[in-house]
Amino acid sequence: MDPTVVVPALLAAAGLNPLTEEVALMIASFPARATEIDKLYAVAEARYEEPGLIFRAEL
Repeated sequence: MDPTVVVPALLAAAGLNPLTEEVALMIASFPARATEIDKLYAVAEARYEEPGLIFRAEL
């Protein structure tokens, strides 16, 4: 994935219009972030688990 294409596309899809300097920082940091996100899916046991988005407190 080319960060110079992906980052602006994601920002546009989200309806965000950051400053040019901010976009440049996002583009520069995108490869490292993508690598870290890929590591989240590298745990075989958690690959198909649902995220814990709802907290149910029980007494």
